[in-house]
Amino acid sequence: MNTKRIFGFIGSLIQPVLLMIFSLSMAQEATAQTRVSFPTQDGWTIDGTLFLPKQASATPMPAVLLLTEPEWIDRTTFSGYLAEKLAQRNIAALAIDFRGMGSSLGKKDAVQFSEKDIEGLPNDITAAIKFLAAYKGIDPSRVAILGTGLSAHFAALEAGNNPAVKALVMLSAHLDDESKKAIEYRSDVPVFSIVGREDKKRFQSAADAYSHAKHVDSEFIMAKGHGTSMFSHTAGLEEKVVDWLTTNLKGIGTQTEVSFRSEDGWDLRGSVRVPDGLPAGSKVPAVVMVHGAKHDQQTYHQLAQELAKKGIATIRFDWRGKGRSIAEGKGLYGINMSDEVTEATYRDVKAAVNILASNAAIDANRIGMIAATAGTGYTLRAAYKDNRIQTVVLLTSNLAPQGEAKQFIVESGKPIFAIASLEDINYGRGSLAEETRKAHSYSNNKESELLLYDDAGRGSEMLKSKPELERMVLRWFIEKLGAGTDAKAATQVSQGR
Repeated sequence: MNTKRIFGFIGSLIQPVLLMIFSLSMAQEATAQTRVSFPTQDGWTIDGTLFLPKQASATPMPAVLLLTEPEWIDRTTFSGYLAEKLAQRNIAALAIDFRGMGSSLGKKDAVQFSEKDIEGLPNDITAAIKFLAAYKGIDPSRVAILGTGLSAHFAALEAGNNPAVKALVMLSAHLDDESKKAIEYRSDVPVFSIVGREDKKRFQSAADAYSHAKHVDSEFIMAKGHGTSMFSHTAGLEEKVVDWLTTNLKGIGTQTEVSFRSEDGWDLRGSVRVPDGLPAGSKVPAVVMVHGAKHDQQTYHQLAQELAKKGIATIRFDWRGKGRSIAEGKGLYGINMSDEVTEATYRDVKAAVNILASNAAIDANRIGMIAATAGTGYTLRAAYKDNRIQTVVLLTSNLAPQGEAKQFIVESGKPIFAIASLEDINYGRGSLAEETRKAHSYSNNKESELLLYDDAGRGSEMLKSKPELERMVLRWFIEKLGAGTDAKAATQVSQGR
């Protein structure tokens, strides 16, 4: 008998086990686990385990709610998968036991639940997200939910009603028409649907979760097994889910509400979003987002998140007399505001550029701008003689640039990307596509581009009617602002590389 070969064989078996134990030990050292409990609105007490990085994050961290399949397995399944790795990425993770299950037994065991009792499970999810939102160090506006089986259905319903939910992961999803509609309604929420190849019972439902998701970052993959068991049966699945959550949850950056004043005295309100996880001392490029006459800053909500994923900061704001920048007694834009005050809206754009450039995380010499319809004229005028502005994207010029707005295009030599739709006729002014074409014609930069659709609509609405346009705009800003290196650095830091 060759004892050396036998011991060598035994060693080959033990080595992976020791490596797994060592890796688990290292993960536990890097994270802190706390048992928590919280009440639901209908009187149950829910138990859970909260996983946090031991070293406090400099900025509020996003969080993931981890849900098992009701009556199938308890929350401890996540302590071996996902929870620790998320905490290592500075993403809080909360695993809970639903009412009547695990350590959340309370009034009645789940095996005794009636159909009405089961209908109360969404209250557990709502209470868990409320708990996370109130927890110190957690960003209440960046929450993801991972649902398994029936809990994926409840997760979709919560996302449909709660804007704090920014991403959904679904394992062997069990959905109905109501949860499918909720997924479709939240077009800003990416969905990662995973199902076992042989799981015929859940395959169609899992595919439906993906097909109803409108977000471009949604994914659908096949694995081995069912529910959380897929992590132990499918190599690399855990890492793929953690990476996806890092990109689509942490990657959207941190948002701060800001108030600032134009040089002629208008108080303005907006939102600054800065990429998360950047190396200390680094500065990122930024984009000023200017809405059109019929919209407000919310029109750029999704685009701002996507720019953050690429390492680009943003400010979106309501200009004078619009949205949250309505001042009592000063009039409403387009209703009872004088022409003189309206024409000075370009000063609001200038103020937005200044507040963005003053941010310590932003490179003031790499600023781009995007504007829609009436906002295009104000934006181009605000950019005149401002050397910080490197490029402007125009979403339908409702009037060919004149005066200082035209001079910016002609004299600055900066590239512009002009987009419009040929069917867009304003019966008072004629073809807005033609006005946009004129704006492009003033540019002598060879990199400037003109894109004319046949049926895209007007202004920022084109970002919704033509999903590929968002990707074009993202690529434009990455190239013109030199954002590629910053985005790669942010991704590597976020993923702990």
